[in-house]
Amino acid sequence: MSEGTGAPGDWAGRAVPPGQGQQPGAPGQVPQPGQPPVPPPGGFGPPATPYVQPGAGVPPQAQPPVAPHVPSGAVPYPQPGPPQGPPPGPQAGPPPGPQPAPPFAGWPQQGAQPPQPAPAEPDWNAMADRHADESRRRKRLWIGAVVVAAVLVGGIVGAGVWINGRDKGDGPKPAASGTTAGTPSATATPTEQAVAVISDAATDKLPVDAATLFPDQTRTVDGKVWTRQVTGSTAPCSKATTGGLGLALGDDTCRSLVRATYVSGESAVTVGVAVFDNKAGAERAIGRHAGLIQGLSGTGVPVFCVTDKSGCTETHASIGRFGYFTVAGSLKQGTDQSDQLATAAAGALAERTKDVLLARGSHTG
Repeated sequence: MSEGTGAPGDWAGRAVPPGQGQQPGAPGQVPQPGQPPVPPPGGFGPPATPYVQPGAGVPPQAQPPVAPHVPSGAVPYPQPGPPQGPPPGPQAGPPPGPQPAPPFAGWPQQGAQPPQPAPAEPDWNAMADRHADESRRRKRLWIGAVVVAAVLVGGIVGAGVWINGRDKGDGPKPAASGTTAGTPSATATPTEQAVAVISDAATDKLPVDAATLFPDQTRTVDGKVWTRQVTGSTAPCSKATTGGLGLALGDDTCRSLVRATYVSGESAVTVGVAVFDNKAGAERAIGRHAGLIQGLSGTGVPVFCVTDKSGCTETHASIGRFGYFTVAGSLKQGTDQSDQLATAAAGALAERTKDVLLARGSHTG
């Protein structure tokens, strides 16, 4: 058989007797019992099957291995032979033990600096708002500190004054007593001063006649002109009253009843002023008021409102030592109905009389 050709089909079944053309231990020689097989040179072909003598130390059940069948003309697959070259020595490699996993491409490596973000644009609006808030807070703190300091200084000064007063023996002063009737107080209002003057005959020196008490020849009320037609003064006062007013005025305290009648068309209003010596007499008469004053008639003014059953309306009040009254009605004869125009004008004429009486308080000579 030449090299590179296939082995004959009965190659595996032949046994070569020892000592025929081969030396023991030579390549391709069948090993003797107890010796390892020697591979053929070149490492080609199937390994040699050792020859075993029948019954020579082989158990009966053991059978010699059968070499694989190789077809004629096929090149047998080379069997691995012994390693060629020097045996491998120790190779450099990773040290024993668990090895760290390779770093992930996206993870920052130890010792490496992380990427720095780009500097952002400052928020100027937010900075301005914070600055304004801080300014307002400082201002409020400053104002609070000033207020607290002022309170503390005021408390210290007040305490010093109080202690100084106690050291001098100054105690609380009694309240000032009320002023005498007719003597105005220095701290009173102008109206209070005027009332004080006209509250007593000793201080009210002006005349008490019709010309002084009813100085207006005409008065306009709600677009209507009222003209003074008749004036007069009556004493005792009860002669010019009806319905019990005379008893209320008291002839012993009411000095006179001065009247004036104002006319507009067929409507009329009589205004009367009862004169007393002091304020107490006037207030007592008004407190007992009953009935009404009689309407004052005269030239061009027919009789009207002479009884309390005539349908006339009246007003009454007092100021200082004077009581002032009105009676309003129609000049038509035989009517007992109230006159709305006269009733409306009576209130305005009464207010005018009150102003005239208060004006007397500015004259003390």
